[in-house]
Formats: sequence, structure tokens, C-alpha cells
Amino acid sequence: MKKINILLVDDHSIVRDGIKATLKDQKNFNIAGEAANGKEAIESVRLLNPDVVIMDITMPEMNGIESADVISKKYPHSKVLILSMHDNETYILKSVEAGAYGYLLKDVDKDEFVKAITAVYNGEKYFNTTISSMLVAGYLNKIKEGNDSTPSAVAGADDYDLTKREKGILKMITVGKNNREIADGLGISIRTIETHRANIMKKLKVKNAVELVRIAIDEKIV
Repeated sequence: MKKINILLVDDHSIVRDGIKATLKDQKNFNIAGEAANGKEAIESVRLLNPDVVIMDITMPEMNGIESADVISKKYPHSKVLILSMHDNETYILKSVEAGAYGYLLKDVDKDEFVKAITAVYNGEKYFNTTISSMLVAGYLNKIKEGNDSTPSAVAGADDYDLTKREKGILKMITVGKNNREIADGLGISIRTIETHRANIMKKLKVKNAVELVRIAIDEKIV
């Protein structure tokens, strides 16, 4: 099995040591290098060509969002996974716009951390339910403010073969409700909502909540 080469970027060495300790038993992960700020990260990516860059946001000299923007454009092979203490919409949206493939909070558990790294390595976007909800909320706010310039299309729900239940769930997603809130509102289990959500994403051919909301609104599905 090919090893996933990882670059750790955080201005606190104790955080980098903690990540290394967390991932030490993952035989297919290799810590290829470390950097303490965004500028060092860009140079390390140039020299090491890592598969995944685990990047903090708040760092001296150049922050993680600025660095992610450069890396995503100059070195697209190296995919950035943001690992931050910041859980607000602005940081999350800016990270996505800068080309980050995923966003995790620093209190993430080990299993999800490993899952996220693997997903990003495979070219998939990774945002857990909490972050996805924030992304949806942030995107909806941009629409309300008139800052989103994506042209509207003229498709409808029928073009995607959505069931009545799926249309209802999609509408709830587009107003920022998370899986728990949808499940409580409909009186069904979260697992059932997750199944419906996966089916909706498959029909709309999207990979994350932001894309889901964008196409639902732009193409007037709800």
C-alpha cells in the first residue's frame, strides 16, 4: 500500500508532536516534514511534494488560508486539510475559497481525523456535519447579501428524480438545518436522514453540503 506523505504545519511544536503521536500507529501515513508558518509550508511543499498538508490557520508571517491559496494553485497535488480551533463561518468559507479540501476542528477524534486525511488524499472534500452546517449557513448569508455571482439555471426538482420526502429534506437543508434538527422535525431517525441525504447528493451529483445548497438554489429545485 502506498504511503500517504503528510506535511504538518502549525506554529506550535507541541501541536505538531501531538499530531505525530496520534497518527504514529497508522502504517500507511508518513510524516514527510513540518513547518511553523505559511511561508515555510509553501517552501516545504515545493521541496517535499506531500500528498496532504495538515494546516493551522493562525500563524506568523503567513496564515494558513493565504498559504492554502498558494499551494492549491501552484502545487495542486498537495491537498490542504485545515485543522483549526476556529469554528466560525468566515474562516471556514475563506478556507474553502482558498482551495482547502477539508476543515476540521482541533478537538476532532482520532477516527475522524484518519478518515478525513484519507478522504482528502483520495481527492474528496471532507467536512463533518458541524462544519457542513456552518458552510451552508455562510453560503446562504452570501446569497442574502447579494455577493454570490453564480448564474441561475432553469432546472427543477423533476430533472433530478427526487421523491417528495427528498424534496422536503433538501428544503430543510437549504435553510441551514442539520441532520438532528431535520430528524426531530420529521419524527424519524438520524440514520434515515443520513440515507436520504446521501441519495439526494448522489442524484444531484455533488460531494458536500455547500455544493448541494448551491445547486438546489441556483437551479430552483426548492
